[in-house]
Amino acid sequence: MVYFNTEPIPVNQFIHSPEAPKMDMHKIKLFSNLQPEVLEHIKSLSQKRIYPKDTTVFVRDQEADGVYIIYAGRVKVTSLYHDGREKILAILGEGEILGEMTLWGSNLRSANVETMEVTTFLIISRANFRMLLKSLPGLSLKVIELLSERLRQAVRQIEELTFLDARRRVIGSLIYLSDEKKLQTGPETHIVVSMTHAELANLTGVTRETVTKVLNELQDEKIISISRRQIRVLNPATLREQLL
Repeated sequence: MVYFNTEPIPVNQFIHSPEAPKMDMHKIKLFSNLQPEVLEHIKSLSQKRIYPKDTTVFVRDQEADGVYIIYAGRVKVTSLYHDGREKILAILGEGEILGEMTLWGSNLRSANVETMEVTTFLIISRANFRMLLKSLPGLSLKVIELLSERLRQAVRQIEELTFLDARRRVIGSLIYLSDEKKLQTGPETHIVVSMTHAELANLTGVTRETVTKVLNELQDEKIISISRRQIRVLNPATLREQLL
């Protein structure tokens, strides 16, 4: 059996700041349309934590200490089966929120979260975030939009696992990751996805050998290029055609 650690993460694993100074709150899409005085109030309710790469932020069934908003960096959200197998549920980046499910009902984390690079979080306690939702209808709507998008992503994963073969599942995940990167960085000629073959296999639900084979084929066709844990999408339109 696999036992999950429900103890708080030791303080020495992250750089902690009691408040969140010198942070551009408009950078966080949940808060982008709020007035400056409201943003200052939210900042006063917040903490900033910076976690190194490959650090466990929290684990499933751990009691939640608040809502985590990614100010900078990238994390993977995973689930661990009882036999030790891990499944990546999502890759989340700048502006994304973690812990929204603990705002209602159970106060226990529903998944594991680990940083994929140095990541800065803005953390707001459950009580304070619920208070903000009650007083700011616009913020409530944005959280609903976020939950709806998470549901669409879950449906997409189910459809791909059900209807697509292994090759097209890898391609579908590449398209999803490059689209997410484009939302964060703006339109670019070449979108770079930073992910290992093993991580992409975990996200897609195929073997690492299959991922390597598909990526090599796409590289031979000059649709992508690969170097140092980075996959550069050279021709997004042709990549999408591979799903047809």
